[in-house]
Amino acid sequence: MPRPVLAAPARPLSLTTVSLVRGDLACRTAEAAAEAKTAPEPHYQQALRELDTPRDSPNRKVVIASVAPAVRVAIAESFGLAPGTTTPQQLVEALKLLGFDHVYDTLFAADLTIMEEGTELIHRLKEQLAAHPGHLEPLPMFTSCCPGWVGMMEKSYPDLIPYVSSCKSPQMMMGTIVKSYLAEKKGLDPKDISMVSIMPCVRKQGEADRPWFTHAEGVRDVDHVITTAELGNILKERKINLPELPGAEFDNPLGEGSGGGVLFGTTGGVMEAALRTAYELVTGNKMERLSLSEVRGMDGIKEAAITLTPAEGSELAELLKRPGSEAPADAPKAGPIAWKADADGNSIKLRIAVANGLGNAKKLITKIQNGEASYDFIEIMACPAGCVGGGGQPRSTDKQAPAKRQAALYNLDEKSTIRRSHENPAIQQLYGEYLDAPNSHKAHDLLHTHYVPGGVENE
Repeated sequence: MPRPVLAAPARPLSLTTVSLVRGDLACRTAEAAAEAKTAPEPHYQQALRELDTPRDSPNRKVVIASVAPAVRVAIAESFGLAPGTTTPQQLVEALKLLGFDHVYDTLFAADLTIMEEGTELIHRLKEQLAAHPGHLEPLPMFTSCCPGWVGMMEKSYPDLIPYVSSCKSPQMMMGTIVKSYLAEKKGLDPKDISMVSIMPCVRKQGEADRPWFTHAEGVRDVDHVITTAELGNILKERKINLPELPGAEFDNPLGEGSGGGVLFGTTGGVMEAALRTAYELVTGNKMERLSLSEVRGMDGIKEAAITLTPAEGSELAELLKRPGSEAPADAPKAGPIAWKADADGNSIKLRIAVANGLGNAKKLITKIQNGEASYDFIEIMACPAGCVGGGGQPRSTDKQAPAKRQAALYNLDEKSTIRRSHENPAIQQLYGEYLDAPNSHKAHDLLHTHYVPGGVENE
């Protein structure tokens, strides 16, 4: 049965200002700057204008939505319900009623990020153990999916740029794959696609606006970003009652995601998902304890260590056996951080840290640079609690809202049929058909990025 065509609202949307549930000053400042930027037309309005263009119009684009993990648990709050009350499938149905031609799941891109980032981490370990301490990709490696963290790093800690993963965020990976792999698969011209991200973050539009994410003929990887709060108001303005909708599945081939991908929506989640995959890539065995309590919860800084025993005969195993493979204690720094492996001849202890809130990130960085702590892999999220506490989420007077959203994500992970990113068949299909292998030449060209000392002007 065809979906009903919904009329556009008779008056402009009156979207409320969104602020952090528990604000860190830097995040609030970034939000205020994002809202203050003058633009010919807000991006949610541009997206609505494209959705309202009749499908038989020659000017109509193929309008595609991609839904971030934290959005699916917070959107219910726009309708006065508890986090996680509505289902991801109801949200897909709502987006189809708005006029989106395809609705994909950013969990797919989160899994893709894990494949690239996990492989990059292992590559950096090998380079350092091979006594290349001056290599351009030093350790510890910092995650790169949070634009608030990346912006602060570029401006305040530009000497850390070599330490940050070169992986694009899931949002930007999804946009790239839609405008390349999917466009080829469906026989579409990328300039005829409008890519719309549904995000919990007010910094994601600035990320999408970075100049190198726009290509020939003005084709952008991501055209528009709509926040969770904006989407909630749009649905209510257009009388789409999300809690009463039936469910619809995400579209394929970019609609499958793992439980690990779900965890990207909260602090510690990227780390947890990455370890599920990196552990198996290194050891050849499945990680038995998938729920890592050490990196879960709301603490501002969390740390843990995982012992990895590389598979016998692997390159990493052979490097660990080499005498002198560890950098000596007095080895010169490759950059502002001195790194030394915690390893013996058979295994390596992967030391990890997680920080949420830029104030906590600064404390952690100072501790590392002063030599008070040593890590191999570090996750940083700008907003307290991570994306679930993002500035684009529905405004809440409940101080426990971020924790409740986090719990809802943990619940979705527990219920997932696939919980490890590398086991996602859609990801396996993408590499088999298009990318060849994680960190391949093509994957690096499409899925990796660079950073600018001092940051991007007007971001």
